[in-house]
Amino acid sequence: MATLEDQYQKALRLYQEESQNDPFSEPYKSKYAARDILEELKARLSKQLDEDDDEDDVGSGEEGTDVVGITRARLAAVVYHLGVIAVETEELSTGEEHLNKVLTIVGDAIEGISGASSANVNEADLVSAALMGDAESLLSSSSGVPSVSPIAVSPLTVALAISCHNQLGILWSNRTQFPRAKQHLERACLLYTEYQQRNSSPPRTIGSLFSSISQVDEGWEENGMNALEKLHTHTLYYLAQVYGHMGMDEKSAGYCHSTLKRQLSCKDCDLIDWAVNAANLSQFYLRREKFRIARHLLSSALKVLSQYEFEVRRDVQDEDCEEATTMHEKFDKSNADVQRCWGRYCLVLLQFSVDRAIPDDESSTNVREPEELEEDTLDKELEFLQLDVCDLESEVVAKPVKNFDEARQVFLSGLRWLSSARQYYNMEDHAGDHVNITQEMSLLYKALAFFEPSEERKSKMHKRRIDLLSAVIGELNPRYYMNVCRQINYELAETYSTMMDSKYSLIGLGNEPTSAQAKKINTLATSSIQHFLHYLDSMKDTDTGEQPEKYSEDSVRPALVAWFHLGRLWSKLISTNQQSKIQNIAQSLQNYKRVVEYCDKNKECEPIMAQELAICREMVQLLPLKMEQMRNQCL
Repeated sequence: MATLEDQYQKALRLYQEESQNDPFSEPYKSKYAARDILEELKARLSKQLDEDDDEDDVGSGEEGTDVVGITRARLAAVVYHLGVIAVETEELSTGEEHLNKVLTIVGDAIEGISGASSANVNEADLVSAALMGDAESLLSSSSGVPSVSPIAVSPLTVALAISCHNQLGILWSNRTQFPRAKQHLERACLLYTEYQQRNSSPPRTIGSLFSSISQVDEGWEENGMNALEKLHTHTLYYLAQVYGHMGMDEKSAGYCHSTLKRQLSCKDCDLIDWAVNAANLSQFYLRREKFRIARHLLSSALKVLSQYEFEVRRDVQDEDCEEATTMHEKFDKSNADVQRCWGRYCLVLLQFSVDRAIPDDESSTNVREPEELEEDTLDKELEFLQLDVCDLESEVVAKPVKNFDEARQVFLSGLRWLSSARQYYNMEDHAGDHVNITQEMSLLYKALAFFEPSEERKSKMHKRRIDLLSAVIGELNPRYYMNVCRQINYELAETYSTMMDSKYSLIGLGNEPTSAQAKKINTLATSSIQHFLHYLDSMKDTDTGEQPEKYSEDSVRPALVAWFHLGRLWSKLISTNQQSKIQNIAQSLQNYKRVVEYCDKNKECEPIMAQELAICREMVQLLPLKMEQMRNQCL
């Protein structure tokens, strides 16, 4: 009969290696074969455990561990693998049953799991304290710590217990039962913390349980600790996902950061994936205006990528193989993604600076100060000490800019990052991404223009926006990119309108425009009108060819504002012909009426159009009188 270790290793090879080559018609062939071997192994170990329990004097095994303990751990390992195989072969209930049985074997089967903690200290508090490095004080200050069996956190079984809770956390998460998933994952964190405090002996990996210490590799102690640390990192990663699904974004981000920090410390990750994950996490903090944290994450991502770039380029030159080419392509994409996040950082910082420069009320500026102080403290806690990123962080500020020179530095950095990312996301292969990046570049110019004191230079910046957006919309098929075309037409219309206002401001109050100025203003106003009409035409009902009776909730305000702008733009056209002036005012009146009539029919729209609607109602009253006066003058 084969030894226990031989059977175990054969089962592992079948479901971890040979299953990768199973035919499409029998995708679980090797896993089912492994399951049969594990069932035999389970029967042998169960019989052995019964025999050991019947012995009056149980001898000691390796490291002074009793034989029953070793047998129990091996049985738990076999049942664990049966549970994993059941889950992977879509037998979820069976998998859950096996995994819960493992917890029973290792002494961590807790009724209702979440009810194990006292009123004073619960598992969530303990997990949070562990992350902050303060678990010991929390444990010592209360007798209400959840009960943890010594068996569950013994060197033989702690990895099994944590692995089971991780697997059950994933299982319940896939069932969208996130609170139950969270309970298992928090329990896994608790077991890790308890093990660290109770044991000085290194843990055994699950795979080493079927070998004696003398048969295990010399580095088994280090391997055991590394495996346990990796398990805990996985727990934190899964908790981040679960908290995210539960809408607890701050906690999710905290666990994501803890995961990244541990991966970097243990060097247990794909560095390219690490960089992209760090950059993506920066966007969470960016949305919350925590610029120092976002900048540190982005700088760290770029640092890791730059360190890895040399190896990637070298491998591609040395090895003319498909794997090296794939790695090169992955690096280029990840590098573009990180650059794109950097560009977005600069854009959001500039937009935040614009909003801050024009506060809604006097007190809004003062409200920011405590936030900034808290951010500085938090930034230090979240620093990746292994990376020196001071040089990268010094390139871009992490606070609102106050003048054009400061804004220009942020703008140039953002434009450089986005331009570089756009080279990878070209129009031919990545049309959607290319257009999105171009829109962000346009918004960079818009934010910079706010700080520019010269109206003439402002117009040049807006002209650059028009050039960028016109180039991409000309290559898009509205049939396939309807929403994107709507966005670009709207932005183009607004930009032309802004340039028109800028030209008007150069004329000065009470002065008549020159022929050249009038021509330029009319060209800009007409272009704005055309793009607003392109936007509104895209809203028409495909069957009737008319505007909808009622716009959708997300498009009602943009559509009504477009009509409002059309009313204003027609009135801004300059003409020396009285009849043309009357026609322009009539067009203006018609568009103002559209807004009023729509809001009268749909009263729920009045609050969201309050300011514009008041102007429209006033214009509907005044413009007919003005037209009448102009007609009388013609007589």
